[in-house]
Amino acid sequence: MNSIMDSVCKYLAECPVIDSSLPFYLDYVDSKDCYCVGTQPNPTYRKDVLGNRIYTVTFQFAYRTAISSDAERGKNMEFLEQFCRWIDKQNEQHNFPVLAANQTGQSLKVIETSCLDEVDEGRTTGIYVTQLQFIYKERIR
Repeated sequence: MNSIMDSVCKYLAECPVIDSSLPFYLDYVDSKDCYCVGTQPNPTYRKDVLGNRIYTVTFQFAYRTAISSDAERGKNMEFLEQFCRWIDKQNEQHNFPVLAANQTGQSLKVIETSCLDEVDEGRTTGIYVTQLQFIYKERIR
């Protein structure tokens, strides 16, 4: 069985605006163009009235790419807007990452839109970051 974050990476890599020729990492951003899902500290879980656990996982989607011209930055913003719209649509359709048999996705949403977070020394590439939240339920046996 894969971890929740492995499942999230695989799920996001299926987004139609993702360039499948670029690497997709978990908790690692390369010095070349790539995508990354970065984990963040989260509360462990809360329980519903039946004792099922409800997990809230907040994470960042990062995208390293060229930023040296207005045209490149505009293209990057268009990509990120399309990515966020895809997430919204998947949430509306209740289409979530594949989980274990006793786990069910509840919601996946963008909680902070994309911003240019980091720029390399040569100012040729940068990392755009979007913060997301995935909520899923783990049923008791």
